[in-house]
Amino acid sequence: MLSDQRHNKEKIQQMFAAISKRYDLLNRVLSFNQDKYWRRIAVSKLQVDGDSCWLDMCAGTGDVSIEMVKQEDFSGSVVAGDFCAEMLRYGIQKCKRLDINNIKFVNADAENLPFDKNTFDGAITAFGIRNIADRKKALLELTRTVRNNRRIVILEFSSPTNRIFKSVYHCYFKRILPLSGSILSKNDTAYSYLPASVQAFPGRQEFAALMKNVGMKNVEHFDLTFGIVTVYVGTTQK
Repeated sequence: MLSDQRHNKEKIQQMFAAISKRYDLLNRVLSFNQDKYWRRIAVSKLQVDGDSCWLDMCAGTGDVSIEMVKQEDFSGSVVAGDFCAEMLRYGIQKCKRLDINNIKFVNADAENLPFDKNTFDGAITAFGIRNIADRKKALLELTRTVRNNRRIVILEFSSPTNRIFKSVYHCYFKRILPLSGSILSKNDTAYSYLPASVQAFPGRQEFAALMKNVGMKNVEHFDLTFGIVTVYVGTTQK
């Protein structure tokens, strides 16, 4: 079982490395530019403030981290962690172009974070938790490294609840998106993996219950864009 999980992790890591060069473009095109809105809302729920240190886990090329440091009156820093070094490399290049110097990119495994307990003032994971084999362990690591009574925000794809929109969305998500993604990314597997991983992800109530199970309080969730994505918010208690 452990070897299977390690093998799957390596396959996902290689898949993201293969599409890293076009990852940002694909996000914009395939989400009809909605991904920027989703990230902005998720970051607003984190309530970043002042001279503080925040964790963006499964950071990819750093879009969420960049959104965080752009917040009004933000004078702190962000650690952007991801298990795919190629994705981080493009994030570093992006920050250099934007003259952003308060984001530190760290190659890190979400199931075994290389940070001391109570390091961060809050944490966020956008479109990454579904790629983690042991989600409970990843959530425990987030709660361990975030200070008491601070927020953890998870942004993830969901299945729309509106019956009419759901049928249209599934047609796009399962047929059009994988084909378009494979053409644009020049990778046959990455965007067929996406709908499969979303389908395998727990439902809203089940995932919220998992957040409570690892010790978070005040757990809530709400949908964006007809339920295409869901934002989960929890508060640490120690």
